[in-house]
Amino acid sequence: MAEGLSSTGKINVGSRCSALALCQTNLVIEKLKELNPEIEFNVVKMSTKGDETLDKALSKIGGKSLFTKELEVALDAGAVDFVVHSLKDLPTTLPPGLTIGAVITRHDPRDCVVLHSKHRAVVRLSSLPAGSVLGTSSLRRIAQLSRNYPHLQFENIRGNLHTRLRKLDEDGKYDGIVLAAAGIERLGWEGRVNMYLDKHDMLYAVSQGAMAVECRENDVATAALLAPIHDRDTALRVTAERTFMKALDGGCSVPIGTWSTMEGNTLHLSGAAFSVDGSEMLYSERVGILPSLPPFPSDTPFPSDTPFPSDTPFPSDTPFPSDTPFPSDTPFPSENPFPRCPALSPAPHFSHHQIDLIHSHHPSTRPSADVTAIAGLLNNGSIVHRTGMCCPTRDVTKYDVAESCGRALATALLDRGAKEVLDRARAAAAACDPRQVPTARKSEQGVKSEQGGKSEQGVKSADSTKSEGNNTNTSATVADNASKSSDLLGSNSNNISPGVEVNGSLKRPCESTDRTHVSKKVKSDC
Repeated sequence: MAEGLSSTGKINVGSRCSALALCQTNLVIEKLKELNPEIEFNVVKMSTKGDETLDKALSKIGGKSLFTKELEVALDAGAVDFVVHSLKDLPTTLPPGLTIGAVITRHDPRDCVVLHSKHRAVVRLSSLPAGSVLGTSSLRRIAQLSRNYPHLQFENIRGNLHTRLRKLDEDGKYDGIVLAAAGIERLGWEGRVNMYLDKHDMLYAVSQGAMAVECRENDVATAALLAPIHDRDTALRVTAERTFMKALDGGCSVPIGTWSTMEGNTLHLSGAAFSVDGSEMLYSERVGILPSLPPFPSDTPFPSDTPFPSDTPFPSDTPFPSDTPFPSDTPFPSENPFPRCPALSPAPHFSHHQIDLIHSHHPSTRPSADVTAIAGLLNNGSIVHRTGMCCPTRDVTKYDVAESCGRALATALLDRGAKEVLDRARAAAAACDPRQVPTARKSEQGVKSEQGGKSEQGVKSADSTKSEGNNTNTSATVADNASKSSDLLGSNSNNISPGVEVNGSLKRPCESTDRTHVSKKVKSDC
């Protein structure tokens, strides 16, 4: 049993009430019970604002923490010991005193499409009849599908997975629905998936497919309990993604997509910001090289019991100044002589390296009461990174690079006008119904860039089989855009992308690998 747990060995776990949320919570509990069979886990079910408000799209409800606030309130109050979230629901800024104690190995982060039975033979979205209706309340999905498949229409759909699948089968208003692949696979319903949407079709939501276990920052015992189930590669990817979204001030009210992979010590991160109808898109990529070894052994602190070298004693022949004796008749006060200033308790010992970690990654605004918790985490080889993630001290530099990668990607988009694009998208989402997003596209719409320098028309998907050709003027415009995009993107994809911290150093920008795409702006009809 982890040190510090209650004598009863019982842990209260907070969870939402939906079948998917309970499934994810039980997956975490199963992992913990494999390592701690003596601990009893009790699931405490709670309902959130996002669960209860089903007649509006998430972008219309407003605010953040729609699916997490009630759980975090219970966690902060001590009613539960930790809570399990879909990490994409968790805001990038956590409440004071809370941390992500573990990130579970990521499932498939892609989006998928489940079609009505009348379309069972369809294998591509481009093959759906014009005017087909897809159910989704996600602005990110609507923006990208509107851009790539302008012949489709969209209707809001809310509810848990079971409810949405029932609406698809029984209501008759949807030709298909778009879902996160991870959720439907966790419930064992992957047999209903007709197609998965890859990068050229759909960038996924930040942290989609990953689960987070949130705990109190000062609960060292629970943090130690969760540490063995923490997946480093998933945590590094979502750290980069969450930093990217935070720098863009993103959330469910704006269409932002991302895509990340980890290949050895190389982190690849792509991201884009869209207008609500997909007519505007800003896209870029970054690469981060993670250090393979820690800069110094963080798990070997400076020994606190090392005495001062005995061969260099304080000179015994140097008497204390006799003309300023300490008054022998003045005893040391037994009580605190300054009642307004509380007596200090002995401070925990920190090595120089641990002090550097605290200064670099733990905000200085934390109350002094947290010092004991910090010491406990450090003694267990962990620290709360400045991004809110509890991570092993030996991996801190890796998290720094992942954070830098996400920030560099966001900066690249902000430099090209992402704030203005997202502000317009936020205003458009608040002013109109996403279900009425216009699907008509202008012929001069920008060219979408893909991995390896591949480019395509923004009005068609990579797997489109539509036979209709564009007229001469349209073809000339698209060819001209493709030429401009090619000049901007360059062709060398093997170099390090610009402005990415590699092994602690900021590499000089390299234009040939700044795979940034700025789509030509088209005025929204929304």
